[in-house]
Amino acid sequence: MLNWRAPILTVYDSRISHNPIPRHGSFLGEFHSWPVARQREAQLERLSQLLRHAARNVPHYRDVLTATGVVHGDHVDLDRFRHVPELTRDMLRAKFELLKSDDLPSRAWYKNSSGGSSGEPVTLLQDRHYDDIGQATIEMHYSWAGKLAGEPFVKLWGSDRDVLFGTEGWRNKLSNFIRNRTFLNSFYLSRQHMQNYVKVIQRVRPVIIEAYAESIYELARYINAERIRLPPVRSIVTSAGTLYPFIREEVMRAFNCPILNRYGSREVGSFAGEHEAGAGLEVFTYTHFVEVVDEAGEPCGPNEEGDVLVTCLTNYAMPIIRYRIGDRAVVAAAVSTPTPSVEKLATVTGRMMDAFVREDGSTIPGYFFVHFLGVVHKSNWLRKTQIIQQDYDVILVKMVTAAPPPEGALDEIRSSLQRVMGSACQVTFEFVDAIPKLASGKYRYTVSLVPRPSHGTPAIQ
Repeated sequence: MLNWRAPILTVYDSRISHNPIPRHGSFLGEFHSWPVARQREAQLERLSQLLRHAARNVPHYRDVLTATGVVHGDHVDLDRFRHVPELTRDMLRAKFELLKSDDLPSRAWYKNSSGGSSGEPVTLLQDRHYDDIGQATIEMHYSWAGKLAGEPFVKLWGSDRDVLFGTEGWRNKLSNFIRNRTFLNSFYLSRQHMQNYVKVIQRVRPVIIEAYAESIYELARYINAERIRLPPVRSIVTSAGTLYPFIREEVMRAFNCPILNRYGSREVGSFAGEHEAGAGLEVFTYTHFVEVVDEAGEPCGPNEEGDVLVTCLTNYAMPIIRYRIGDRAVVAAAVSTPTPSVEKLATVTGRMMDAFVREDGSTIPGYFFVHFLGVVHKSNWLRKTQIIQQDYDVILVKMVTAAPPPEGALDEIRSSLQRVMGSACQVTFEFVDAIPKLASGKYRYTVSLVPRPSHGTPAIQ
């Protein structure tokens, strides 16, 4: 089909609206084709520029960067970057005023907030340049997935404000028509809604679909169960959730196309994405600097799992430096000089709070339990689960079922969990009509209500 929208968008963006996003996107595409050494050099220079700005204009970092010896006047010592204390969500709340840049009046800034997977809101400031280049990064990733400007695109999304922002008002409706975007609300995934969404996909014939990982999984299960045939889709782009292997497998079976995962958060934007399905997530090194550290704060090497720290290189209104995002990931490729950083993530394994804790302080990744119920005990009678660790030896499994469990099924699940958590672990089951999502629209497969181990305690991987 003729893509008549592409030339119209080119003229409109460049000559009428003077939209900077396509220009940024073109540069980012070129940047990621550079040799890795050249990308790395540019990234380190951008990190140095951000640190100089923070040392001059941000009260919190004016003290921190001087005390740690990272910034002396205009000189930046990146060898000492790891000495900068990590930034946490609690610090964003407590030090909000001290983290704002003194030059805000000269910036087109705005407030943003994130509930995160914890559901605890945090507010921060961002500026227009951050937003523009962030949108351009997403457009670049769409191009990796095979989408050209103006081609049909469906977004199955879960954030009320994002869905409403993208669909309300005549300006947005006109923009969505010209840009060929269709929004579907993943807050509503009843059988009737999924039936309607399938009809929309069949009518729109999108080249790519973007969705929460959990939402596209639910839709894929429906499609596979009903044996529905869909028009060809070039790629599925997942974000805002952990793309577990069983989710990738189910979605590939439904849509018969690659699934490209993208990783980010509302606080720092998108900072890594798959260029090739299943080949790991490339860090967007022009816009972000990423570290993965162990329980002692030491850098992880390839094939090691740790906690993710992110420095956003584009937000000067409120610099976010060494932000503990709350996720765990496995390193694929990293460099050690002049300061350790990650260039590629093998996989994102999930939220830190999703890990279960033994009484001796050791932890077990939440994915281990998701795998048991999503793969090992996969059955048509079990539609959805959520596993909650209420105490060290107390686990509650919430279940939404399509039929009564077969004889012996619950005992088999209980014994599987006890083999991991210990024979004394009490495993109970609660049958519910639905498992609510978080306010953000995301869904948590595992929840641990047990205090986390202190740093230095080894984790069971």
